[in-house]
Amino acid sequence: MKRISLLLIFMFIVSFSCQAEKKDWVYYSFFDQQIFPSYAWSTAQLANDLSTNEAGNFYGDGNAQIGVIFPKLSKGSQVKIVVESSEILTTSTLEFEMAATREMFFAAPQLLYNWTALNSWKQPKPVPIKISVYIDGKFTGEETKNITVRSINDCPFIAVTEFGTIIDMNYVYTAYVNENHPIISNKILPEIMQQNVISKVTGYMGSRDDVYKQVYAVWHYFNSKNFNYSSLSSYFKGDLGDFPNVSAQFVRTFEEVYNTRQANCVEGTILMASILMRMGIDPYLITTPNHCYLGFSVDGSEQNLSYIETTLLGEDLAKQDPKTQELCASVKLTDSDIFMRLSFGKNTYDNFIWALLVGEQNWNDDEARYSADNEGASFQVNETSVFEKYEQLNYQKLSVKKYRKMGLLPLNH
Repeated sequence: MKRISLLLIFMFIVSFSCQAEKKDWVYYSFFDQQIFPSYAWSTAQLANDLSTNEAGNFYGDGNAQIGVIFPKLSKGSQVKIVVESSEILTTSTLEFEMAATREMFFAAPQLLYNWTALNSWKQPKPVPIKISVYIDGKFTGEETKNITVRSINDCPFIAVTEFGTIIDMNYVYTAYVNENHPIISNKILPEIMQQNVISKVTGYMGSRDDVYKQVYAVWHYFNSKNFNYSSLSSYFKGDLGDFPNVSAQFVRTFEEVYNTRQANCVEGTILMASILMRMGIDPYLITTPNHCYLGFSVDGSEQNLSYIETTLLGEDLAKQDPKTQELCASVKLTDSDIFMRLSFGKNTYDNFIWALLVGEQNWNDDEARYSADNEGASFQVNETSVFEKYEQLNYQKLSVKKYRKMGLLPLNH
């Protein structure tokens, strides 16, 4: 299973401006003078073990968002880095001894965030963060920068460093899937049971038909509660050819989507994925450069997936052309199709089938573009090739279960 780390890619660094300026060290911000609370939260559990990279030019928290670059450190050097910012973190320190002489060495302390503050951070705001550095017990200086702390709703999915490395982070979307939210067990699942589409949650303990019925039960529930598609969103990527830059998407949390009953493609996918994950059905977030839809395993394996176009939630199939209506009515999905249509309404059940058909077509159209090797991948790019790699990295099939096993945490919303 591929390791999640931003900073281990520093093996690609070949030069840096601090050499010419003859500084002892340089304050470095990975996300272009920004901190993303969603990234910090989701990777928090991964920061407990300090690490190095294959090139031996990095030490510390592989997912830290700020740190220090040294033009040269000699073998045996005792290094201490202190990061301070009273508003978002407690004083964070990294101390180590150099095992070998290295040029262009990067070090990043594990930042001890104020999680309560980050969890409620709803608007971007500049925050002063100070870094102090000591080498062999000698104070070598300090520097304070105003770093923009972005909203907890801002989800970074692609970063391009000033060194020309493009990095996939689409997996951060899985942090917005919140299968642990108490409203799922305390309200949503009991209300689904009351609608009698299913009598119990069985996950994969029953048949393939039972899996489809459980997914339909979730779909029917949100349709009956008048959830619908809303294109309200904020997407920013800046100029891809201008390094560094970060691409991010504003994503409402599970709680916000549930309360507003509106969702764009990412949010609708996250909404359903949260419930399915709780029910024991493995959800997948399927991303493209400008869209997201839901996949789910019909038998618990990675090989047998169905796909559903979540933007069709709340749409009225009766308003579509007769050919589409006839096609949906002709599909045999389970052995209970007739019962479902008679008991819960032909329109809502065929709407579900319509969403499955569109989802399947989405996948068939782009299947050749998906590769597991792209997940968390990084490439060296220039101002021309960055556009091709950007598109390549945004075709992702993200297993929520896999990223939970890797240690990515859901946001507490």
